[in-house]
Amino acid sequence: MASNRLEDLNDMLFNQLVRLDKDDISDDELKKEVDRSKAMNSVAHTIVDNARVVLDAAKFMDNRIDLRSNLPHMIGVEAPHDKSNK
Repeated sequence: MASNRLEDLNDMLFNQLVRLDKDDISDDELKKEVDRSKAMNSVAHTIVDNARVVLDAAKFMDNRIDLRSNLPHMIGVEAPHDKSNK
């Protein structure tokens, strides 16, 4: 089952390394694992890039000078004191 935490993503990637490191793997199995690794790598990069955007948005909200400034709703980040003003 997939998870939404970067810690779980990290675990999944290391587990994939373990599968790639097996000595007793056939050439066909190795090819499948390499293909799986490439797909996982691509998705992992997208997840990490998305997390970076959310983190940057949170930093913006923490450092804003004008407390009335907001991010677009699609970012989904609010400063803690913004929630209490609603």
